[in-house]
Amino acid sequence: MSRISMRFDGGGPYGFGNVRRSQELGEFLLRQGHSVSFNPLSERAAALLNRAADPQMVRPDVVLLDVPYAGDEVLAQARAEGAKVLALDYEGDVAPDLVVSLQSVRRLSMGCRAVSGVEYAIIREEIRSLGTQHSPGGNVLIIVGGGDSDGLSARIARALAQDCAEITVIQGPAGGALEGMPEGVEVVTHPADLPARMAACRWAVTTGGTTMLEMLCLGKAVHVIPRTDPEEQFARRFEAQQTLLGLGMDSLRLPDAERLRTCEQKGPQIVDGGGCQRIASLIETL
Repeated sequence: MSRISMRFDGGGPYGFGNVRRSQELGEFLLRQGHSVSFNPLSERAAALLNRAADPQMVRPDVVLLDVPYAGDEVLAQARAEGAKVLALDYEGDVAPDLVVSLQSVRRLSMGCRAVSGVEYAIIREEIRSLGTQHSPGGNVLIIVGGGDSDGLSARIARALAQDCAEITVIQGPAGGALEGMPEGVEVVTHPADLPARMAACRWAVTTGGTTMLEMLCLGKAVHVIPRTDPEEQFARRFEAQQTLLGLGMDSLRLPDAERLRTCEQKGPQIVDGGGCQRIASLIETL
């Protein structure tokens, strides 16, 4: 078994995704018998971690790096400690030993190995354990990430309010008060039963990140409103396979039953929930 230091960042303008998936992968590795330390790289990331941060591991065998920026300094430090480095979605200049990316790796440093594909998506155990969930009734669930500082949730709710009787907006742990919400829309802040709510909804509106992948794994039809260019590029891969209800605000509308069924069937075929096991196997090769 290996000694693994999970080093990650997130929060604020970076969102919640890197922190959440690093914790999930770290917990999975712990259950497999590895020695794991959780080492957030900022106070904001530590605040989003759903457990106490650990003291930084001395002489780890492997550093698993997951940051929403280049991360060269963190990687160089890991190198100085003599550790092998596996980096998720890494685009810096200092070469890790291995890069794992959901999308195609756009540039690769000399001497670095890389694998890519949606099969490496890190899906939470709470989601994986629920299996595929197809709900004939239920509400529309709007989840746009850890925070919503620009009112995206309210804009989505207003676009759907006339045609959808039941709309629930999930406000993440990093968000403030939501304004401009239509009357009758339920707003729930960082609920403890979020996986169950995701499984029970009829369909969902998300951004193009981790929550989109979790919804697809559950067999939920999803309309995606990307926040960034990388999110849009990523979501277009699913749109091209007719896995999404739609992409962008302009096409957001109440879907018909046939379209819902098609998306419900395709999602779990593409996002099967096995990403943690595949990454754990790659760590063993280091």
